[in-house]
Amino acid sequence: MSCGQLVDMFLQEPDRPDVVDLSGGQPDLAPEWNLWMMQALERRGLRGQVFLWTDDNLSNRYFWDYLTGDNIAYMSAFPLYSRVGCFKGFDECSFTFNTGADPTHFESQFDIFQDLLRLGFAMYAYATFTTPTIQDLDHQMKRFVDRLQRIHPNLPLRTIPLKIHPFTATELRSTDLHREATHNQRIAFHVWETELAKRFSAVQLAKPFDEVDLRN
Repeated sequence: MSCGQLVDMFLQEPDRPDVVDLSGGQPDLAPEWNLWMMQALERRGLRGQVFLWTDDNLSNRYFWDYLTGDNIAYMSAFPLYSRVGCFKGFDECSFTFNTGADPTHFESQFDIFQDLLRLGFAMYAYATFTTPTIQDLDHQMKRFVDRLQRIHPNLPLRTIPLKIHPFTATELRSTDLHREATHNQRIAFHVWETELAKRFSAVQLAKPFDEVDLRN
């Protein structure tokens, strides 16, 4: 099914939403998908009329490998378009637990996010805090927030921790370690909140995510 057909189906919805979410998986396994959806929306007169949102698990650089400079410039200038990058852990240990990937790839997430931000995309962040251990948690969370602020001082204010809920299909396969990691995320979230309270005022922390400025 083409992007044009997807948009046509969207237009046929009697009570269609204002947002089209390109999700997965990882949409950037086929980075042209984002571009083609924008072009399909524009051909139907919907440029700037529908909010387009892309989930990004920050796992590859196909965006740069397969799109041209003109493609990227078109996308970064597309109105009502945002991307969210999901950090799959707050340190190398939690990252490897959550992804099964080599811990050296933990740092790559930050590089990809920063490169997208520099291109002018309206970026948001998610963070997954499930972790098999809470040893040295305060230090590791401080280090994570430090790393976010190296990208932009306000990025923690535009970062949304995701609460992972067990559901029937996964609960049947869960080990004691996975159940412990699900419990540990609550502790990690409280440490995250405490760390942010040290760095930002109550007024800053109360600001809606979409009003946090990452442009300067």
